[in-house]
Amino acid sequence: MTAQISKALGLPAIFDLIEAPGEFLPAVKKQELRRQGLKFTEVKGRYASLEGLLELLRVSPEQRRALRELLAELPQPALPSAGSHQSLAQHELFLLKEFLYHYGKLLGFLRRQGWMDQFLLPDLGQIFALLDPEGSGLPAFRISAAYSEKLGDILAQRLELGNKLQQARVQLLQEARGELQIPELMEEFTMSRTKVELVERIMHSPFFTLRSESVANFSFLLADDEPCLELKKRLSLLAQQQEKEEERVLKDLSRQILAALPALRSALHILEQGAWLFLLADFALNHDCCVPQITRKKVIRIEAAVNLPLNLHLEALGRRYQSVDYDFDQPVSLLTGPNMGGKSTILQTLGQLCWLARLGIPLPCRKAELPLFDDVWTNQADATASPDLSSFGREVVSFTEAIQQEGNTLFLLDEFARGTNPAEGELLASAVLRHLASTGRVCIAATHFTAPALLDGLAHYSIKGLDTAAPALASRLPLSPTQRLKVLSEAMDYTLERLTKNQAPPLSAIRVARILGLPEEILHYTEQKDT
Repeated sequence: MTAQISKALGLPAIFDLIEAPGEFLPAVKKQELRRQGLKFTEVKGRYASLEGLLELLRVSPEQRRALRELLAELPQPALPSAGSHQSLAQHELFLLKEFLYHYGKLLGFLRRQGWMDQFLLPDLGQIFALLDPEGSGLPAFRISAAYSEKLGDILAQRLELGNKLQQARVQLLQEARGELQIPELMEEFTMSRTKVELVERIMHSPFFTLRSESVANFSFLLADDEPCLELKKRLSLLAQQQEKEEERVLKDLSRQILAALPALRSALHILEQGAWLFLLADFALNHDCCVPQITRKKVIRIEAAVNLPLNLHLEALGRRYQSVDYDFDQPVSLLTGPNMGGKSTILQTLGQLCWLARLGIPLPCRKAELPLFDDVWTNQADATASPDLSSFGREVVSFTEAIQQEGNTLFLLDEFARGTNPAEGELLASAVLRHLASTGRVCIAATHFTAPALLDGLAHYSIKGLDTAAPALASRLPLSPTQRLKVLSEAMDYTLERLTKNQAPPLSAIRVARILGLPEEILHYTEQKDT
């Protein structure tokens, strides 16, 4: 599916409703939505797993919230590449341990809930233990003495010499204070140039070195005597030994982590699948979605289909949304009905549901039975944005490309060929529908043309349309266009009925125009006949 068609069907707005908090979950969501559909068996398997998870989460809202929080805490792991022979850096091990820490919390939660059969996550405790030799159980990582006895000796010596150096400098500072007779001296201090006598005394003493100076001040630092210099030299050698031993520890630790890389990658893949399954279940519960029945028959039966973006938009405006039932059992079905009757919305919603099913996402409806389509095409997307083509030309070129593609494509035609003159447009629309029917393609088409609606061999459906007895039309219509639109929506019955005999589309444009406020001085011309 092209990005233009996805946008025309409103799919990005639906994907936005799949809430993915944190760092790990958005990456999983992005990865899954990049896929161009699953195989039949994959979709069936995903939906079967989803049904099991939904049963658990429906009866456990508190556990559902807890699971969402645990998944949101997961950091995005950066696993080393396969075949890597380089030692891992400490920050890489830190990030890996942080991930394993939150993974362990998640695993513990699933075990306590008895949900391991649903998620099947392997235990990575042994890998975490490699990064936690002290047994702290914390996400922080450091190369400690627990990794090496030699390293422990080096650290102990550094600590001992560090304490001796500190004591030696304290003693040296006391000597400096006594000889210079300045008891408030510190190891580092700044003195104003105006204190000339004190500055001279300090500069000519062996205790301090000039660190820096400015126009107003001098900054001094306590100098090292021979014992202090010897201690610093020994500490420097120990630091070199520590660095060398830490490199050896890192190399050995990296070797063990890289050996465990297949297990890490396998666990990450299972975790990603489980996390995506949770996001889908969470989405289903938030928006009253169902798990559809996937069939190989070219039959589309959907109860109470909902266009989620439109539904949320109307709710924000305080307007009602009417769900619609679909029952298409023929390859090519035709929709007719009044203007503003919802034909375009029916096509868009159908495209949404069929593509969501292709991705194994639960559907916003009460019940559904439908096949898997390899692609969905609609003429409401400018798939060929050539400056050399008109809207009609783009529609024809894009449709021609679509019918030449292999696979099972769902064609959604909304007033096909309306961009040209009505006489030829009607002929073209009829020809396209006859071709699709003869080749067994699945197509749902909406039209106001009469000729396509009278073709034999097509299933014909009509939207009920305006209820002239609706209370909203009984009183005087408001002046505001927004209010008139609301009245029209409340008076419209969007129920889809199958006609037993094909018939011309209803004429309702003038009545709808009147409800929407077109002036009567214009409308009265529609009642006059040309002489």
